[in-house]
Amino acid sequence: MMRDKILMLFALAWLYSSGGHGQTDIKIPCDGKRVENVVNLTLSTHNKILTEGAKLALYEILEATKVQNESSETVFVRFTSRETDCPAGGDKVWHECDYLQEADKALRICHAKVQFKEGSQQLLLHDCSAEPAITSKVAPCLGCPEKIDLHHEELREPLIHSLRTANGLINHKHFFILKGLSSATKQVVAGFRYKLQFAIEKSNCTRTEFKVVTEECHPLQEKTEILQCNSTVDVAPWRHEVPEVHVECMTVTKSGGRFKRPPGWTPLRIMPIRKFTSKTKVKESSEESKESIGKTPHTPLNCPTKPWKEFKPVVVTTAPPTTTEPSQPDPTTANAVFSDLDLLT
Repeated sequence: MMRDKILMLFALAWLYSSGGHGQTDIKIPCDGKRVENVVNLTLSTHNKILTEGAKLALYEILEATKVQNESSETVFVRFTSRETDCPAGGDKVWHECDYLQEADKALRICHAKVQFKEGSQQLLLHDCSAEPAITSKVAPCLGCPEKIDLHHEELREPLIHSLRTANGLINHKHFFILKGLSSATKQVVAGFRYKLQFAIEKSNCTRTEFKVVTEECHPLQEKTEILQCNSTVDVAPWRHEVPEVHVECMTVTKSGGRFKRPPGWTPLRIMPIRKFTSKTKVKESSEESKESIGKTPHTPLNCPTKPWKEFKPVVVTTAPPTTTEPSQPDPTTANAVFSDLDLLT
């Protein structure tokens, strides 16, 4: 075993040092066609020689370089791979396989060196380490906040409570309605804790004319006011208690100008809002044109690439204790986008 490791170290040292006989390695885009050919040739070769276990499939391409001379081009690629549901010796190629969605299936680091010459390609060296790659990724944290899809039905109730509480705290003669939901997380505590970040804007409905927000309420196009709010909603449905809601809002926009909205926009539709920071700088077009003069176009390397497929490790969690029989959700509406009328308070 020790002898094999020593031989592998020498092989990798040769891989890095013998590419171009003194020529400089040039970094190339990780999503280039030549790079994809190297990855495909490497994985196909590796999977063919496997006698046990599972075939590997691409996860991410980390870096790619090339050395070119008059007669050939040598490309070096470093990428990560994952075990798949295709057993060794099977007929399927790695493109037809899916990752094993298990948390203990770690990434594997692969190195490859391919020479392209006169329309042919030759795999000079390849290695996909049998030992798990060292990464900064850790196991999923049970009890930590998890992000939720902004259009998920589960957020309807926490958002209703947040909007109702926000309108109760705001000392204003007008009701405020939802402008956009920008972030949502869920955490298992002594129940469920939802944390929401959303924007609300002043509507045409005044407190003297309306007792609650109705479908007649729409955003003012003149003298509009927008507030950015953060809310925390603690719920425990099995205890049949009223949710505990905390909301903080601050003014981000107060303007007398008019603005247009996309066709079909409605006051309560969830639409992510664009965020600006104090570091954002707006340049005049004339300044931008001056800066662009004399600059050569830069080719993005796109390294590392996006995962070839999504990896979602299966984590077994324990459901919170219940004192009453839970109701069965309607499978036809469990993941449906809730409508505007659902958010009326």
